[in-house]
Amino acid sequence: MTATEVAELRDSDEARVEAAKRIGLLLHAHAGKLWVDEDWQMDVTDDAGLIFVVINVAAMSSAATSDPRRKSSSKK
Repeated sequence: MTATEVAELRDSDEARVEAAKRIGLLLHAHAGKLWVDEDWQMDVTDDAGLIFVVINVAAMSSAATSDPRRKSSSKK
């Protein structure tokens, strides 16, 4: 998922708070897609493209949930 949103913010502190709120909304709205895409990244920049904040979200299945032998043994 690639999207660009524009917001006028006072400073980098406000940018961090707004980024955290928006990533929370994205996680809530697209929670099922997180497991398909596995990694998400949000970059917060100024008008010139200078990066103020980066938020990375990574999702991975554990060996217990991805091992096909575990699924078949639970049916016994």
